[in-house]
Amino acid sequence: MPPMQKLVDTSPGGLARAVVLAIALYAAVDIRLYAVKEYGRIIHEFDPWFNFRATQYLAENGWLKFRTWFDYMSWYPLGRPVGTTIYPGMQITAVFLWRVLNFVGIEMSLNDVCVFFPAWFGAVATYLVAILTKECSGSGTAAVVAAAVMSIVPAHTMRSVAGGYDNESLAVTAMCLTFYLWCRSLRNAKSWPIGALAGLGYTYMTAAWGGYTFVLNMIGLHAAMLVIYGRYNSELHKAYSLFFVIGTIGALQFPVVGTLPFTSMEQLGPMLVFLGFQVLEFTERTMPKTLRPSDKWTRRFRMYFATLLVLVVTVQALSMAGLYNINGMSVRVKSLFVKHTKTGNPLVDSVAEHQPGSPDSYYRFLHINYYIAPIGFVCSAVHFMYEGSAGSMFLPLYAAVAYYFANRMVRLIIFLGPIAACLVGVCIGYVIEDSIAIATEMTLEEKDATADEDADAKPALTPSKSKKDKKRVPVKPTKSLKEMIKGGAHNWWNRSSTKTARLICSALFLTRTAYSVSTFISYSHQMAQGMSQPSIMFKGQLQTGETVIVRDYVDAYEWLRDNTAEDARVMAWWDYGYQITGIANRTSIADGNTWNHEHIANLARMLTTDETKAHKVIRHLADYVLVWAGGGGDDMAKSPHLFRIGASIGSGRATAVDMDKITSTFGVDRSGRPTPKMAASLLFKLVSPQGSVDASRFQEVYSSKYRKVRIYKVVNVDEESKAWVANPANRMCDHEDGSGFCPGAYPPALKKYPSIIKTAYAVPQWIKDKRATEQRATEVKDEL
Repeated sequence: MPPMQKLVDTSPGGLARAVVLAIALYAAVDIRLYAVKEYGRIIHEFDPWFNFRATQYLAENGWLKFRTWFDYMSWYPLGRPVGTTIYPGMQITAVFLWRVLNFVGIEMSLNDVCVFFPAWFGAVATYLVAILTKECSGSGTAAVVAAAVMSIVPAHTMRSVAGGYDNESLAVTAMCLTFYLWCRSLRNAKSWPIGALAGLGYTYMTAAWGGYTFVLNMIGLHAAMLVIYGRYNSELHKAYSLFFVIGTIGALQFPVVGTLPFTSMEQLGPMLVFLGFQVLEFTERTMPKTLRPSDKWTRRFRMYFATLLVLVVTVQALSMAGLYNINGMSVRVKSLFVKHTKTGNPLVDSVAEHQPGSPDSYYRFLHINYYIAPIGFVCSAVHFMYEGSAGSMFLPLYAAVAYYFANRMVRLIIFLGPIAACLVGVCIGYVIEDSIAIATEMTLEEKDATADEDADAKPALTPSKSKKDKKRVPVKPTKSLKEMIKGGAHNWWNRSSTKTARLICSALFLTRTAYSVSTFISYSHQMAQGMSQPSIMFKGQLQTGETVIVRDYVDAYEWLRDNTAEDARVMAWWDYGYQITGIANRTSIADGNTWNHEHIANLARMLTTDETKAHKVIRHLADYVLVWAGGGGDDMAKSPHLFRIGASIGSGRATAVDMDKITSTFGVDRSGRPTPKMAASLLFKLVSPQGSVDASRFQEVYSSKYRKVRIYKVVNVDEESKAWVANPANRMCDHEDGSGFCPGAYPPALKKYPSIIKTAYAVPQWIKDKRATEQRATEVKDEL
């Protein structure tokens, strides 16, 4: 394998690597700016609008108010405790950057900082991938090649284009930072204190995204595998202990995490590794050196069994006393281990991003790297077996785990972006350095051969060997099977014929790769352009051939903002909730947080039931109804999913409905004609040109320029229900004294329509659980 090199040094090779790295960092920002160049500085998609609204709230009100923010403008009439259900890392970072930039004289609005945020952190992630590759492979050339790939690979740009102000744009950076610090802490015997920095990096990752559990389990798995492969030592114990303790303490500071590090099944593995490390270290430190190997293993097994027994008994006792319970896997995590559309939650199953990955999707987001990365995987695995360093195992292990999860859920291809870049960098970097080393060695051998010929022309005195020297026979030490195999492989690898073959193969490979570089760059830019469409506006072509920017969605939200009362409630499918509150600044019924399946199912049932019944309920909850029309991914295309989700709750209705059966009862036939159930639905009459609503129930008050959005005013709104929900006395606080969070409730008038909407008038279960926990803690304290 190639020798260790510096990432940047003053040699010609070092300067070349520095130039390539600088170009990669520039390319990482440039490729993410298509949306800004074409549409201006605007926030994209759906979730980013919530993130921007939360960032505005943090900037205006500070951390203390943000932490306790209960938002009554979303999830009407229930509301949402934002401060305790959000991962605030991105908001905190954006506000910090905004204030620093303006403090140093660079005037930027908060909107502009949030727009450019993903592009900036795309460049930071590119640099972190470079140093992670360098740390794990020892190759500076591999590092800069990895940076070049990471800067433009679609698997990364898919979540980090300018305007796509979403958690993943920061999370990938935080993940790469944590992985680098962890591997760096294992470099040598003096590196273990860096494990504390890895813990801080993990804390930042926890603040950024719910995918922090992947990072935690990845590092826990790596540490456990090092033990299995016989790489355990006190330095590994110290590094992992620092990482776990500091990282866990940091994670506990965020309300959205709570006690999950100790109670979530998804996080028990790393905790068990931590406990196992403590037992292992104690056992090894107290092990008498005079014991025979067999006695040492007997002592180890006794210690491990006793610890396991104590742990099981303790957990069981605490569980029986009601003081400790292990939560099952969340629905989204469960979907990583069961077939798509079979999680039991139709809301999760309806999301396209939860479909399993496929070779086509891998090639789409990785392009030529899809074929090169496996070679890098083999190179990394061989490097680990040959060098045996702790960090060299990380890349192949990360690749195997990330590939599995991406294979289960296409959204998680984002995990493959960094590791694919690393492995491609390892493959190409090793090939380049190996070729240079062989060519240099051949040149030196030629010079040596010439020098030997000159020396042979001159007579030389050869010292005679003494009899003692002639009789001396060197004693060869006994080699293990592993050493013999390694030695044989080393000898074969360094044969003259093998070197020649390596050089020829490397030349062919590099030539083919160089030919594909321009194609990969062009493809990546095309993908970046396609992924830079803001969704709230897009370019379209009229029949005259003229290209126009379609602003229907933005115009509709701005109409709501400018033409409706500030307390207006807007009903729409949950996809559009974030934009209703973020752009229109009006109250929405549901949004992309999707924390309450029953509430979204109620919304779906109101939209898919017949117009007369729907109006009886909607008049108590909304002032306007907004629908997306105009074909494509409009509400009619989504309606079978809406009906399926609505059918998952309620008395006498199935909790799991076969999609084929749903389509046959609620959908359209091959001729485009709606089934009777769809034709009678409110959604069909609001959206389809074939239907129309009764003006005595719903009046169309706005239709966008290209009829992509329609807004209807609800006639005969029940003002008593509206006033009842707005009255603080009718809210259900999580503390009986009226303090803490106080979610709203459905108005009592809806009790008359149990067949349409399932309402919960009792205290919500999460409030009951919180009160019960507090009561139990008080009782235990009194007993003690």
